[in-house]
Amino acid sequence: MWEIEWAKETFYLLGGLYFLLEMVAVYYAFHAILNTRTSQAAIAWAISLVIIPLLILPLYLIFGSSRFHGYKESFRKASLDDIETAKRAFEQIEQFHVSHIDELEGVTSTVKNLEHLPFTSHNSVQLLINGQKTYKAMLEAIEQAQDYVLLQFYIIKNDHVGEAFRQLLTKKMQQGVRVYFLYDGLGSFSLSAKYLQELRDAGAHVSSFNGHRGVSKYLHINFRNHRKILIVDGLKAFVGGLNLGLEYLGEDKNMGYWRDTHVMLEGPSVQATQGVFVKDWYWSLGEVPELNWTVQTAESLCKTNASVNDNRSRCNQDIMVLDTGPADQKPICSLFFCALINQAKHRLWIATPYFVPDAEVINALKNAALRGVDVRLILPEKYDHYYVYLTSFAYYRELQGYNIKIYRYMKGFSHQKIILLDDSLAGVGTVNLDNRSIHLNFEVMAYVADKAFNQEVADMLEYDMNNCYLDSINDFENRPFWFKAISRVFYLMSPVL
Repeated sequence: MWEIEWAKETFYLLGGLYFLLEMVAVYYAFHAILNTRTSQAAIAWAISLVIIPLLILPLYLIFGSSRFHGYKESFRKASLDDIETAKRAFEQIEQFHVSHIDELEGVTSTVKNLEHLPFTSHNSVQLLINGQKTYKAMLEAIEQAQDYVLLQFYIIKNDHVGEAFRQLLTKKMQQGVRVYFLYDGLGSFSLSAKYLQELRDAGAHVSSFNGHRGVSKYLHINFRNHRKILIVDGLKAFVGGLNLGLEYLGEDKNMGYWRDTHVMLEGPSVQATQGVFVKDWYWSLGEVPELNWTVQTAESLCKTNASVNDNRSRCNQDIMVLDTGPADQKPICSLFFCALINQAKHRLWIATPYFVPDAEVINALKNAALRGVDVRLILPEKYDHYYVYLTSFAYYRELQGYNIKIYRYMKGFSHQKIILLDDSLAGVGTVNLDNRSIHLNFEVMAYVADKAFNQEVADMLEYDMNNCYLDSINDFENRPFWFKAISRVFYLMSPVL
């Protein structure tokens, strides 16, 4: 008899628990309807939550949010000293504010209304093509460090590339140079504890982006800090597409030749980049390092270094360092990309390893092509993420009839993130043309408003296009049924790819 009573009690208990679970799922279904970016995703989440709450509710809590909570709020709790440091840094950068740039009036107005750091003058930028040249410039800059090095990458490998950086950083710390080392815990999941401990033992300040956030870090697992930043003494800054690993030198047997682009900045854009690092560091550890916020203009640097490299003889370039991410109150990355595309008058060339854009960007590209703009996309034929590669083909159908040219890079894997606008603006950084970069990742781009630099980037991309084949957008319809079906399935999942 007691077995029957026990079974009833168990049944009622489980039924009550399931009812509570269903009520929670219904609550989050309404939450998805009210907060999810697209109607398709909202409907998919809502229906799935109600039908299979036990499976979908945990997934929604991790992957359903497009906002990274707490990041900006943490600055409101900053100490008076930290607030004063931020104010002093902003005042230094603001001295070089460029409020208007010929041919970019719409872009500069957008920046102003987004309440972001502006374009600044008196900068110098050097284009760094591929891993060997980029790592050489980085290591030389670290070798010259006198005060501090700030290093932040999404992926850091403890192969011979990562080891070369660790050994040099250790050497500089022995000379009294301070090192602040920040990495993304998910992107650098293979980085050994031994590597990190050796840095700490040598005196480095080391942290993962979410490493000190307790249980809450697991709710942020869908958000990645995808930035790649190196700053030396507040005098030089590096941003671009390269992480630290042997594949970026083309030494990985599976990936082969690796095509990537980075830039080295000097002038007030360095302090702007430094501000991006400090925000991430403050989120990670709740402290602001003592850094150099005094701007050294590129002109003064070029007087002593112009003979070293002809690129650095241009010493009054307008540059904006734009950091974006899921903590933004407005969708800055999407809004700014659309502003750039809408500004284009005769040329818009974009190089990206992943092409999974949102609807706003797709429509902006179509409108640009309808205006007669030469719209070209440089995508890799080789892939490192097959599902993202497949998804890109699903967008071909949307681009049919708009005279948008798609170039598939054949020489190796093209990982660079470049946007080239007319003869007036070129952007180099970490933003891929996919939903993850645009909405879910912390990213950074350096936008250079300089015709000479623009021509350098144009020449570089033209050379890349010589190693491409011109893909037929109509070719998607001729693909096998299984290929089109899988592409469309991944297309439906594109908001989290």
